[in-house]
Amino acid sequence: MKKLAAYALALCTFGSHAVHANTDLSIQVEENTVSGHFQTSLNTSSLKSTVSGDNNVVKFSLSDDLNNHISSTIKFNGNTFNLKLDNTNNTVHISGFDINDNKLINSQKLKSSLTSIFRDSQNYADDVLKVQSKLDKESKIVLFKFFEFLSTYPVGMPIEQSIEQDFSAQGWTDLCPYMGRYKTAIWDVTYVGVKTKSYKVGGHGFCAARCGAGCPMFGDGQYTQDCLNHDACADVEGEQLGVCGDEWTSASDDFWFSPDCETPPSS
Repeated sequence: MKKLAAYALALCTFGSHAVHANTDLSIQVEENTVSGHFQTSLNTSSLKSTVSGDNNVVKFSLSDDLNNHISSTIKFNGNTFNLKLDNTNNTVHISGFDINDNKLINSQKLKSSLTSIFRDSQNYADDVLKVQSKLDKESKIVLFKFFEFLSTYPVGMPIEQSIEQDFSAQGWTDLCPYMGRYKTAIWDVTYVGVKTKSYKVGGHGFCAARCGAGCPMFGDGQYTQDCLNHDACADVEGEQLGVCGDEWTSASDDFWFSPDCETPPSS
């Protein structure tokens, strides 16, 4: 009887279809995988639909082989975005394909869609993180970091990127100890030269120096010099890529591998 009860519990925990009060979200849990879909608030009337009746649904999946390898897939309007994260070798590979398996190049319209989808995903983060599975919270957060990373992807750039942690002395400079204090951002503009500007770490309305889009969704966030340099370049030059391409590339490994800040305990 105890074995039957344990088996029934396992089915409920890892093989059941999770039902939520929010009918816009569906989650499926199977062993080391969490998958599901949610309705996007994006106005799809202006989009060219490639999947009949399915263009306002975002499908997602996340799996962990429990050996430091995490895979995630996001599907929307016929487009597929893949993530392979290797936490042993600290590498990330990201790719995007359209319905015909052609590599995606980010357009302004696609970027707007990815930004909207990222915002929608934040509404369902708590539900996904609370679902019981063999995946821990840290693994599940990777899914939402993937949504976030795609929302920051530069226009005009193919969605195909391999990122490796830079183990050199210049891999990243942690700015968490400087929260609320001013640090100087440095970036280079071709034919112009090096530019600098001081920013308050965590300030200026967009959490300056934070790696990612705006302010953190989970925890205290990651704050580094490379991310400050890109924030400043984008702020001053008005471009995510373009003249800020080198800064964006340098900040990418910080986003995936630099440590979160930790809030000091209250006295």
